[in-house]
Amino acid sequence: MGFEHIATTYGYMGVFVLLALEYVILIVPGETLLTTLGVFSHTNQIHFNLPLMIVSASLGTFTGSMLTYLIGRTVGRPVIQKFGRYIFITEKRLRKTERLFQRQAIWTLIITKYIAVIRDIIPYITGINKLRLKIYIPVQLIASFLWTSTFLIAGNLLELAGASIYHHWRIELIPGVLLMIGVVIGYRLMHKRLHGLVDSSDEE
Repeated sequence: MGFEHIATTYGYMGVFVLLALEYVILIVPGETLLTTLGVFSHTNQIHFNLPLMIVSASLGTFTGSMLTYLIGRTVGRPVIQKFGRYIFITEKRLRKTERLFQRQAIWTLIITKYIAVIRDIIPYITGINKLRLKIYIPVQLIASFLWTSTFLIAGNLLELAGASIYHHWRIELIPGVLLMIGVVIGYRLMHKRLHGLVDSSDEE
């Protein structure tokens, strides 16, 4: 049973649970899931409301990040080191993420939302370092909203662009394809740049 099927079967609650679980089991493909649901929200096949989808997805990822923050704060680094490998938290990933967090905590919470796996480790690191909740909660809420909105709206726009090209392909096919290619390349470059920031933090 695919994640998209679970989300479409159980609706907003399914989206909430899947986004929360991403932080615990690290196998939910967040970006792919959100983009796909963004596409679905603009079709008549599934009755998803985009604003409500953003709210449920944001609360889901926020809840997951709060849960793992509390785990990190409660059990500490030694336990994460010992058992983290079972959920793909390797020592190398843990070290890189920790050094990046120590450089700039607030911006790290926001930027690393867009880096797969690293965004799931950051809450553990934040809890281990006992960042104050009055800082962590509002920053994590903002970061969760920005991240989920980005991919849900992107999926929605892709569906709109695809539908427009389908009906006016003679005029819009080439610009539409170029735009989609540009979006994909832009995201890959941004993702590579963000990974570069993480890697450079490990070298310092």
